Amino acid sequence: MNKLLLRTLTGAVYVALIVAGLLWGGLTAFSLICTLFALLGMTEFLRMTKGDLKKHRATFVADLAIGLSIAAFPALAQGALNSIFILTLEISSLILLRGVMQLYIRSEQPAKDIALSVLSVLYVAVPLMLAGIIVDAGGPEIMLLIFIMIWLNDTGAFLVGSAFGRHRLFERLSPKKSWEGFFGGLAFCLTAGYLAPVLLPGSFTGSSLTYVILGLIVCVFSTWGDLFESMIKRAAGVKDSGNILPGHGGILDRIDSILFVVPASLIYLTATTFIGI
Repeated sequence: MNKLLLRTLTGAVYVALIVAGLLWGGLTAFSLICTLFALLGMTEFLRMTKGDLKKHRATFVADLAIGLSIAAFPALAQGALNSIFILTLEISSLILLRGVMQLYIRSEQPAKDIALSVLSVLYVAVPLMLAGIIVDAGGPEIMLLIFIMIWLNDTGAFLVGSAFGRHRLFERLSPKKSWEGFFGGLAFCLTAGYLAPVLLPGSFTGSSLTYVILGLIVCVFSTWGDLFESMIKRAAGVKDSGNILPGHGGILDRIDSILFVVPASLIYLTATTFIGI
């Protein structure tokens, strides 16, 4: 099969899964999708940073159990998301148990092992859990808009960067990214933010300015999220985080932006009282 066609089909299935989960599946379906992404993403992250996971089988299983329980929290605790205490207690207790577990495992670098385990949870599972909280507190439309902004940012950056890219944005980590591409992606994000309440006033209340600022946040943190994953891959000496998505690489290669965008967007939306938690 043609590589471009394969990449297009894979991307279409990925997008369709997210859109269907958000618009027709509700919070439970979307949280389950996020839990699946957490399972795959944590596996890819730990494989890149720890190497052969067979040597870390016990801690790997424990890490996944912690991450999946956190990612699935919105689906398991519907109606109780306003209890930040419960969520904080869950995360703290699970990470604490992981620390105790490390005491009984022989390891040449126990501090590194526990640090990477905790980072896998904080980097992958927690943002995906927060995506579910955005859906529960703000509605599926706002989360879908965030995804659309990320996709438009990638599209705008590629189109403008390919045509006009001359000045490298962050050559040390991503030689192909350019400032021209960044501003192209930003223009797409800001436009989407402006048009959202204009075209769909029933789904997006408030002024366009709220969503334009959200577009700015999405663009900046999407870029940082992509660069962060590039840094991890360069350190691991790999081109892609995995091969589960034909033509795209691993799941982390697809969700790297959302892992940075979601926490930043949730902080903004909560601070502006656009959504209440």
